[in-house]
Amino acid sequence: KIQAAMKDPKKEPQASKIYQTIGVYLGYAIAQYCQYLPIKHVLILGRVTSGHGGEIMMDWARKVLRTDFPELADIKFHTPTEHMKRVGQCVAAAALPELKKRRTA
Repeated sequence: KIQAAMKDPKKEPQASKIYQTIGVYLGYAIAQYCQYLPIKHVLILGRVTSGHGGEIMMDWARKVLRTDFPELADIKFHTPTEHMKRVGQCVAAAALPELKKRRTA
């Protein structure tokens, strides 16, 4: 529903605030992880990253890093292409464990 609201000019301003908030949380979470790990690249996955909302989210995460953690401003964000998504789904499906058949009484 949120992605649909992003396409409605009347609802878009309010819906975009959700993506902004997610981006702020993402920026602070990355900064916190950087206390323990040397992060240079972040692969952002999930449906929330698609469309204009995903761009808003990543822009706000970058703003947080630039503003509050300038030493982390060079972290690069990456999202998978459609091809990468399909290959990833194939790898995940191939890695699924085999299910044992149940015995029936």
